[in-house]
Amino acid sequence: MGRFIVHQEYPYKPWKRSRLWHHEETLKVLKKNKGTEKILGLALDMQRREKEKIKTDAFRNMDNLMLLQLNYVQISGSYENFPKELRWLCMHGFFLKSIPSNLPMENLVALDMSYSNIESFDICCSNPRLQKRQKLIESYPKDKRNLKSRCIMNMEYSAQFM
Repeated sequence: MGRFIVHQEYPYKPWKRSRLWHHEETLKVLKKNKGTEKILGLALDMQRREKEKIKTDAFRNMDNLMLLQLNYVQISGSYENFPKELRWLCMHGFFLKSIPSNLPMENLVALDMSYSNIESFDICCSNPRLQKRQKLIESYPKDKRNLKSRCIMNMEYSAQFM
């Protein structure tokens, strides 16, 4: 029922909706860089579909995006254009070997990069329970990035954990 209500906001202009999840519409918005500040949540899963690259510029105008799920999506470009208000980031099958240093993570509450190629990252957190599980981190660089102490991180089935 919720999806129906959101779809009815703008049936023929998905970039004006608050949430995007329908594959064709979401892909069209991203490919044509039509994202706006009205989009709060976006989900795209390419696991069983033909792989297409999405440019990071597609997220440039999505200033209020808080929930982003990009499963098995290949992204190219600089991650500094990612919305800084992101609270939940899910990128199953992330293809890079490390988390980009310019990915804004200040406001993240949940980071899920399961089934990815992640081998290393320069992140630390102040949560002691999480630090026990961070076997990817051998030494922190001087300019390490901090996650909030209440950030949930999931790296299950990633390259380093297998």
